[in-house]
Amino acid sequence: MKVTSPFKFVYFILVAILALQSCSPKSSDTATTSASPQSWLTNLNEAYAQSVKVQKPVLVYFTSSDTCGLCEQLETDIFSTPMFKEWAEKKVVLFEVDASTLSQLPAGSQEQNTAMARSLKVSTYPTFWMLSVTHEVENGRFKVKPIGYTGYHPSPEKLIGALQNFVRR
Repeated sequence: MKVTSPFKFVYFILVAILALQSCSPKSSDTATTSASPQSWLTNLNEAYAQSVKVQKPVLVYFTSSDTCGLCEQLETDIFSTPMFKEWAEKKVVLFEVDASTLSQLPAGSQEQNTAMARSLKVSTYPTFWMLSVTHEVENGRFKVKPIGYTGYHPSPEKLIGALQNFVRR
């Protein structure tokens, strides 16, 4: 019996999500959230395209804006700090996945967000995943490689320290 890596399964699911996303109509808005002072993308294709363009990994932030108290704390205590903003601008593309069931999400976002959380086995919030993205020119698809994940950290220094380990890989 052949044993497969768990990352192969995650990779397969992410490719499937991208395939489904490429079939959906494009949104005319910029697909960013205005709740956070930092510019978090909310459209998967835009985040991946930006990652390839600037050659930086994607930092995926899984939140549940309607039920996650720690997520609200992150907004005020970490994401709004100059330290986090400067680090993020230099090192990553920010992508937010909101698992909220109460707030109004753009069309297609709920399905996209649920599929991403399922494929990366996210069950608690907040969770951060770092993804490496490349573009395969021959078939026009994005190739996604999970680098690592972490949960809540109480300060910008601790969160950046944990995430920086993934950026170095």
